[in-house]
Amino acid sequence: MRTQRILFFGFLLWALAAGPSAALFAQSSAPTTPPASLKIDAPALAEYVAGHLGAYVLVDVRSREEYSSGHIPTAINIPYTEIALSPPTTDSQALIILYCSSGNRANAARAALTRIGYTRVVNFGSLSQWTGEVESEK
Repeated sequence: MRTQRILFFGFLLWALAAGPSAALFAQSSAPTTPPASLKIDAPALAEYVAGHLGAYVLVDVRSREEYSSGHIPTAINIPYTEIALSPPTTDSQALIILYCSSGNRANAARAALTRIGYTRVVNFGSLSQWTGEVESEK
């Protein structure tokens, strides 16, 4: 009995140290990162925004204030600190395109989404790469 408790608590400590990315009770065959071929440049993003390339979700992961000051048309706003708790879609196979002001927060959001099973997540990078018009809430 004592050995079982020690093993249980050892497992529990290991699970806590592994964090939320550890698949403890369910196995998933989904890759943790999207294939390297999932990249997008400004002209391709413009085609998505124009509605020519199919379904996608464009997410501005900056703060609400930054989003309000100017964002790419069709983008929704989910700050990168909230994206794992409020993903933009329940479809883990959907194409999700992320951006922010430098690409760093979008990369953190991409990592968070891939940890919870999303497989087609792309970091577009910086809003400054966008060559089209921006929409403003102000």
